Amino acid sequence: MIHTFEMMLLVAYYDIQHLFSMYGVNLNKYDYFGAAVKQLNCGVKKKFPAYSITWISSRADGDWNIHLKVDALKMLNRGEVIENDYDLIESDMRKFLIRHFGHAEYFDSHTLTRIDYKMDVYVPNPKDRELLFHLLEKYTAKYAYKEKIKFGKDENGAPFKYETSQYHKCKSIELFIYDKEKERIASGEEIQSYEFGRIRYELRLKNSHLNSMKRNDKGKGRPKELRSYFSYQLWKEYMVKHVLPIVHRGDYYKITEAEKIIGKSHFSKKKKDDLRAFLVQISKGSIDTPKKHMSKPTYRKYLRDLESIGISPILIPKNLSTQNHSTFPSFLKNPFKL
Repeated sequence: MIHTFEMMLLVAYYDIQHLFSMYGVNLNKYDYFGAAVKQLNCGVKKKFPAYSITWISSRADGDWNIHLKVDALKMLNRGEVIENDYDLIESDMRKFLIRHFGHAEYFDSHTLTRIDYKMDVYVPNPKDRELLFHLLEKYTAKYAYKEKIKFGKDENGAPFKYETSQYHKCKSIELFIYDKEKERIASGEEIQSYEFGRIRYELRLKNSHLNSMKRNDKGKGRPKELRSYFSYQLWKEYMVKHVLPIVHRGDYYKITEAEKIIGKSHFSKKKKDDLRAFLVQISKGSIDTPKKHMSKPTYRKYLRDLESIGISPILIPKNLSTQNHSTFPSFLKNPFKL
């Protein structure tokens, strides 16, 4: 349910000084404050792998803000963090603060600035994972202001194509679907036992979104506090609203298998023909292609019709082959289930 989160803590200046001294960071030796913070963070992560200090900033009133990032999975050393784990998370954070400041009062006034929801699904066969990401290429280029990003930049700034991930983003929310094994290998990190064979659907709620949800006029009046977002029901609402319309329900089939299911359905002969033509249009282009040839209500109705008989709108290509595999199965179960 929860992956990582970030929060801002209001901290007195003398505690900031104490924090740097704890890790042997002499501010006078650095020309840039950011370099000192980076060195401090290295020391913190070495002793507390679940914690990162991403930035420290001064305020006009003399106090300072510490921007803290927490990896809940690393903290609890397991692949799933649920609503009932909140007290464990808060307790660990309070111990962290007591260790560094002698008290945990700073947690009481924290401001949540980002939270990453996630769903991990087990797809043990690498061939199936490769097929899934090939199929994801057919998904919508834009949904609810989130645009699909096909290329990123590596650590040297060179562009590369996302082959084992799918990335949708806007200013306030990001959706990242990726092969966790491949991500670990690419970053040179050890693959944890709970990461083997997993595909992760990660929904990142950024500070601008949390701000809008805090407002009573357009938002929900939801406080920017960790407990407010540590909710299974809220996690599910976000997944249904922001992930499901992109990945859709229904399993993946080649056209011959999809035709058999459609043929046995309760739909009229005309509707059956229309649904087949709808699938072929998507297969030749993308899931957005039929929008050019029909009204939005009809388009949405066809998607619902396919969902009702368990078919994803994305077909498995008949003669698909890749560098790694010459053939692929005629059926792939959709791993995203809510």
